[in-house]
Amino acid sequence: MADTLINSNKLSNLIDEATLLLLQAKEGEANKCLDKMFDELLILSSSFDSSTVTNLSKIIPIMYDAQQRRDHVYLVDILKYELPKYIQLPC
Repeated sequence: MADTLINSNKLSNLIDEATLLLLQAKEGEANKCLDKMFDELLILSSSFDSSTVTNLSKIIPIMYDAQQRRDHVYLVDILKYELPKYIQLPC
């Protein structure tokens, strides 16, 4: 349980960092941060129920597509407003 909380905090921090970098148009740094964020999400996925995994499996390709199209505003919206609907992140 403690490891999950630590990973949740790390994921939350990475989302905040990636969001800021994307909004500042620091694409290279943002992509590195997003890579770390996806790694943390993968680690946390073992603690998710099947419904959460199903929902995330739908939203992750959309996030990837937004990243590939360099639609940073849409990606930030997903990170800040959609992703928290599916996973519990600390405030």
